[in-house]
Amino acid sequence: MRITHRAIALPLAGVAILLSGCNEPGATASSAPVKDMPATLTGELTSQSPVNLNDGSRNQSFDLQLKGGTLYRVTSSGSLQEPKLTLLSGDNQLIDGPRTEQLFLQPEQDGVYRLAISAGSAKDFGPFRLELNTAEAVNGGELEAGADILGQLQPKTSSGGNRYTFKVSESGPYEIVLRSGEFDAVLKLRGKGVNQTDDDSGGGTDARLLATLQEGSYQLIAGGIDSADEGVYSLSIKAWELPEGVNLADGAELTLGEEYTGMMMGQPQTYTLTVEQRGLLRLSMRSGDLDSMLELSGPGTNVSDDDSGGGVDALISTVVEPGTYRIKANSYSNGEGMFTLQAELGEAQMLEGNIAPGESRIGRLTSG
Repeated sequence: MRITHRAIALPLAGVAILLSGCNEPGATASSAPVKDMPATLTGELTSQSPVNLNDGSRNQSFDLQLKGGTLYRVTSSGSLQEPKLTLLSGDNQLIDGPRTEQLFLQPEQDGVYRLAISAGSAKDFGPFRLELNTAEAVNGGELEAGADILGQLQPKTSSGGNRYTFKVSESGPYEIVLRSGEFDAVLKLRGKGVNQTDDDSGGGTDARLLATLQEGSYQLIAGGIDSADEGVYSLSIKAWELPEGVNLADGAELTLGEEYTGMMMGQPQTYTLTVEQRGLLRLSMRSGDLDSMLELSGPGTNVSDDDSGGGVDALISTVVEPGTYRIKANSYSNGEGMFTLQAELGEAQMLEGNIAPGESRIGRLTSG
């Protein structure tokens, strides 16, 4: 980390500090900086805590004795909503942050630094807990679900990014997040029919991918948007729980007349549908999150639609013969979000003879 000094308008001097292990609630810590790692720091932001002059939020700070070149990680927990973490020099010059809920840092030289925690807004208060640990940079190798590591882009590797092998032992949806306060993160996932890239879906300049993965090995690349990017980052992988109400998994077989709720995770999803008699198939895909796209292929049929369902919803209405059909659900921009899918089969009548006033008939136009 290149440590630079920038002015910051935070009145942090004289802040009362509550450390875990103190004998009495509300007791203050000694003036000696915290130097033994790992360490746990606890406290509470109240209406009596010092005020940040820029937004009226409350703050509390801790003095830390840090070693130059050592990699540190700070994570927060507790009822305080989305706290912001900032690292300052001993004279209150900004070094890193603010970052929400997690901060990782690597000072260039030994010294006393100040770790500040601030509420998300002037209306937020509550207790918090900070965990401080030293860490090793993992810049390659094999990762599994549950991995939560720190890595570091070096000038000689930043152009291609750091490469990992992600081993999936159980098929399902996974969330992969790459965060850094030092560069604009880019995350790539390759393998077994998957080719996804993300720049800033993790919020700000952080990257996040959601993908349904089959058992096997995948290549994961953590890098920056610029070939000269370098610095510390965090990379986490976890099995992702589908939102409540989702009952449609990739590869499922649909039943006529039943409405399904699915989750698009940056890649198309494919389903099958069996039709036992000739009729008019009405296939719809609706979403408030996505620009829906549908494809239907099967016996004598190959049709697609983008927005015939109104707005950004998709609708296919076509006469089908008995057989098994393949349905591909996608979004126009390969986005993420919830959608509903439904297939209904109605009677199809050939146009023949006369049509009386008030009647409606369905026909199918063939070549010639």
